Amino acid sequence: MHERLRITDGLAQIPESGWRELAFGNPALRFEVLEAIEHSATRQLNLQTFLLENDAGLAAAAVCESVTAPDAHNPLDSLLFGRAMRVARTLAVSTRPVLLFSPPLGNGAAVILRNTGPGERRRLLDRLLDGIGAHATKRKSGIAFIGVSGDDEMLTEALRDRGYLETEVQPTTRLDVEWRDFEGYVDYLRRRSKSAAGTARRERNRSRSSGVHIRSVPAGSVDTLAFYTLAREHYRHKNGGDLPYGPRFLPQLIQALGDDFLVFEAERHGQRVAMLGIVRSGTVGWLSCLGIDLRNRPNDFTYFNLAYYHLADCAAALGLRTLLYGNGAYQAKRMRGCRLTVSRLFYHPYRSLRRLAARPYFRIHRAWYRRKLR
Repeated sequence: MHERLRITDGLAQIPESGWRELAFGNPALRFEVLEAIEHSATRQLNLQTFLLENDAGLAAAAVCESVTAPDAHNPLDSLLFGRAMRVARTLAVSTRPVLLFSPPLGNGAAVILRNTGPGERRRLLDRLLDGIGAHATKRKSGIAFIGVSGDDEMLTEALRDRGYLETEVQPTTRLDVEWRDFEGYVDYLRRRSKSAAGTARRERNRSRSSGVHIRSVPAGSVDTLAFYTLAREHYRHKNGGDLPYGPRFLPQLIQALGDDFLVFEAERHGQRVAMLGIVRSGTVGWLSCLGIDLRNRPNDFTYFNLAYYHLADCAAALGLRTLLYGNGAYQAKRMRGCRLTVSRLFYHPYRSLRRLAARPYFRIHRAWYRRKLR
């Protein structure tokens, strides 16, 4: 079957129904999420979509951000140079211009394929990657795929076959739900660690005795301004900067997703102290928005009860079999049952001389990162 590659700026020309079918089970690539972040982003987003289409509709797709301007936000430089970023800029060392294939919010490689047999999926992937490569050559631009999961063997193999430079970045965390309620979750933890099971039960009891109550909030009743304010202050506290989206993001997301945007609220003696938003896509739930009141924080484990224990109790009833927790705070997440998934970065510079120069650096970076996470 003959495929045609179509490249669009932004999301305006994406066939929504086809995209939704391909992205099913991938919350960060749900059309509604991409559209909401595009319309509410707090910085310039130069999004491009690559659409591989045939007579049956959309067969494969990818979304990327084109980074060209000297002052443009460039996550690839940040990941590769880290604390040496200022030195790299002083020396005019940068990966731009580059096409960055990564969701604008969340984790994972921004590539989706029609659900067919493995041989056909690989053929479609190769056609898509060939089209991306040809476009990048025409634009004299590099290509990077950020956040390729260690479980995604097909994309990993395809990029290695094309000679992409490879390293590792922050792993992602996920919790596979194998229980029906909180007691089942504690049993699950006990099989991994008796101390972890005891910690979960103790922190849950401590929270309840401190007057913390967690409830589900219907989509139509969410106080989006309060949620955004909590999320913004929490993000600033943790990351030292502003959220990547503005106050329009949550109302649009709630309107678009309806019951697939799950909101939970924690109250202490009747006063709101934290909120959590989860994007549901099939049986997968992505913890996408979190906010905690920073002014009144007694040691009652509100965060752990909201983000872990309450969800563990109700995940099965909500149809969730997998919870995605992103990266960071690995020890705390492991203690609460999460497993780490390797996250890879693949980079193909446009110029061959740059590729030769970068190859040894990538080997050093990969070895350093693996040693760092031991």
